[in-house]
Amino acid sequence: MSATIFALSTPPGISAVSIIRISGPDTFRAVGRLLGLKKPCKMVFSQLRKVHLRKIFSIEGRLLDEGLVILFEKGRSFTGEDMAELQLHGSHIVIKTVLESLTSLGYARLAKPGEFTKKALENNRLSISEVEGLSDLLVAETEAQQEQALNIYSGSLSKKINSWKERTTKILSSVEAAIDFSDEVNSYSLVNGVIHDLKILETELVEEKEGFKSAESIRGGFEVALVGKPNVGKSTLLNGLAKRKLAITSEITGTTRDIIELRYNLDGLPVTFLDTAGVRHTDDEVEKIGVSNSIDRVNNSDVRVFLTNDKEEIRSFGVKYVKSDIVLRPKGDLPGSEPSISGKTGKGFEVLLETLKKTFSDKVRKASNITRTRHLEKIISCLDHLKTIRVYMEEKNYEDEIIAEELRTILRNFDGLLGVVNTEEILGEIFNSFCIGK
Repeated sequence: MSATIFALSTPPGISAVSIIRISGPDTFRAVGRLLGLKKPCKMVFSQLRKVHLRKIFSIEGRLLDEGLVILFEKGRSFTGEDMAELQLHGSHIVIKTVLESLTSLGYARLAKPGEFTKKALENNRLSISEVEGLSDLLVAETEAQQEQALNIYSGSLSKKINSWKERTTKILSSVEAAIDFSDEVNSYSLVNGVIHDLKILETELVEEKEGFKSAESIRGGFEVALVGKPNVGKSTLLNGLAKRKLAITSEITGTTRDIIELRYNLDGLPVTFLDTAGVRHTDDEVEKIGVSNSIDRVNNSDVRVFLTNDKEEIRSFGVKYVKSDIVLRPKGDLPGSEPSISGKTGKGFEVLLETLKKTFSDKVRKASNITRTRHLEKIISCLDHLKTIRVYMEEKNYEDEIIAEELRTILRNFDGLLGVVNTEEILGEIFNSFCIGK
């Protein structure tokens, strides 16, 4: 039998309102005790899903607070179970005494992290991908992250996967028909039809795969690495962007040894600027580590901003350089060539930010629905099996049974994406990031 759970769903601390959620088969029984009712809740509150102003009592009958009570019946709540929300005054002592009263009932317990959402999943109120979208929404910091999370939470990925699954099932049915009724099925038409349908499916999966990096960057934030020799002005530029002192600046070579990060909301796009150790040869062992770490992080960044007076100098840095990277003359407050930038005066900031905004906006438009590594792994696996089928069917002699088994494997991968298989393993990863009251 499902447990009855409760938790504070709003952040702890003093506030105007705090919300306690209760879910499970004994929810209405528990609420009835807190309200001091002599009759069952359903008899007193004939209109469920309506807001009721009620006094809240301890089990001993001591008045604890007066707040709003909302009851949700089974099948019409977030969790799919009988559920209640108590909207109380946000006082530490009010919350403490109400939670203690719920604990003292003996048939309700404090919820574990993400347990309300887990109940929603178990009761088919949410799919696994929608749970992942909700997880991302709870930690979203920018409009782009919000939009991406809501898109997944609304079921866009689940709908797409189910579409792939449905079409693959139809293809499999055709192949199995050829196995069972080999004398009646036109082999030539079947082969051409299957190859055509598989190519369409493969194209869609490739698009999702290629858009993964952009989707992942939206979720975790785009990274922009500031690259250049020591004392070229990287730390000054970072401090200028932050409008406060994040990084130590000095004339001493090798001042920046660790990577310093600045989280930046670029008109709704999540961006992390990286102040890296100056790229140079050094005999200092500690600085060597800093330079090595910088190179690795720089190469994995979405965009590199090279601060140099000579574009040819980039080759000596030993880091990746692509067409979308940006090259600027540092210390633009001093006379010299353009384009330039100055961390001291802010010259060039607007142009730099606009360029980055355009670059990342283009990436956002190409972003896929898959946002996690496990999604990507399943997509790649499907593509591998599709390739196997395509190559195999292009041969003159092949066995339908082998193609059928490859298609079943693809379907199992789709089930993995939906969370139909290996659910517990997936849930363990997701719910580790949830708060107690969600």
